[in-house]
Amino acid sequence: MTWSIQEAGLHVRDQDELIHFCDVPSYAEFRQRCLIPNRPCILPRALVAHWDVIHSNCWASNGSSASETQHVNWEALKWHYGTHVSPVVVARLDRTSCKVQEDRSDMTISNAVDLIQAFRRGDLADVRSIYIKDWHLIRQLRSSTCGQPGTKEPYVVPEIFADDWMNNVSTRDCSGGQDAQQDDFRFVYAGTCGSQTLLHRDVYTSYSWSTNVVGVKKWFLLPPHTIPALRRFPRVSTSPLIPDIDTLLCTLNEADRKDYPHLADALAHMQVITQHAHETIFIPSNWYHQVHNLTDCISINRNWCNSHNIASLYHSIVQELQHVEQSLCDVREILANKPCSTHHDSKREFYALVQDVAVKDAGWAWHAFWQMLLRNLTSLPTEPALRPHVAWMSQQLLPLTHDFEHREDARWLDPVIRTTAQTCKSLLDAMVEQCQFLEAQQRTEKHAGDQEEHEGKLPVNG
Repeated sequence: MTWSIQEAGLHVRDQDELIHFCDVPSYAEFRQRCLIPNRPCILPRALVAHWDVIHSNCWASNGSSASETQHVNWEALKWHYGTHVSPVVVARLDRTSCKVQEDRSDMTISNAVDLIQAFRRGDLADVRSIYIKDWHLIRQLRSSTCGQPGTKEPYVVPEIFADDWMNNVSTRDCSGGQDAQQDDFRFVYAGTCGSQTLLHRDVYTSYSWSTNVVGVKKWFLLPPHTIPALRRFPRVSTSPLIPDIDTLLCTLNEADRKDYPHLADALAHMQVITQHAHETIFIPSNWYHQVHNLTDCISINRNWCNSHNIASLYHSIVQELQHVEQSLCDVREILANKPCSTHHDSKREFYALVQDVAVKDAGWAWHAFWQMLLRNLTSLPTEPALRPHVAWMSQQLLPLTHDFEHREDARWLDPVIRTTAQTCKSLLDAMVEQCQFLEAQQRTEKHAGDQEEHEGKLPVNG
């Protein structure tokens, strides 16, 4: 049998199948159908029709309202955001190996657009695609326009995504405080036809949403239960994963294949989705995905999380730290045997190193995680109607604080991290007590009301 993409999705489970919403769902519907079951969806154009960048067509070359016929206005990006800096991935054909290799470097949007225009003219024979990735447009825009009246941002976050703990920072990113320095997860991607992002899951299993402002994308989605099938050795969590969809198909068609024994199962559960201009896709927690730009594209993307998937983030950090510890086992031994070093000193030094390596590898570790929780517990990101009840939220978070208290590494971490985690636990305990008090008060008031109503109905003896 010859395997092809036509075999994709033959056995997709009902609970995994992507939902196409014809109308914009309420937060309650989105929560029940997508957040709680961790299910992907495509949201209609009406979700973002009010965005300035949509109704003005300022990123589209022809200004037409017919979104399917629009093209990227590269010169407009250069004009408005030319001084912004972003990573740019250039895919080139290596003449020696006949393989496409990607080079990633930071450059200004102005220089990136010049490169794209040269590519479009055919001046760069070896280049196959150019992709502006992870462009922190909002952060740089706020920094450059701080204090200027009437500054309008290109988009606003849809209400159904407003419960966003990863980007719950001050709207005044230019204030020079902590918010101005910390990373955020608000991106713009702008790429030529054929550019792509290979198979991956989002940082620490966070959610993502992505709106196509201009262009058409193809998505390949794989649910969490297929992850072992993507591994070279399915039962080994550190085993290499198949890097992309082309390699997956090529490997399946190898006659003498011994590795990746369950790839066919992954293919059978993979969904291939086309996302059109002005549509928004929601990628759930821990779903692997690959993205191809079928045309020149610009999209607005955010990674985000909240109490629905915070446990998944926590356990993915635990897993990352375990992998780092295993990779540093020789360093642990060296530190333990270092002259003039106590047992406590070596423990503190080792676990501090593990945190540093995890941050360099994945961008996060315990400090950022507990700081994020503390920030969102003290300043919730949205109104009550657009997030779960505090009692439900506490039920998701308290087990994480208890687990962290009993972790071996927690004993030796920077006291600031331990204090932050303990503060989160205290805040959650207080929230639970407050909820219990209010519930008891409501029961008392209801009982008193029922009693009065009952007494009012008793016959009066003359």
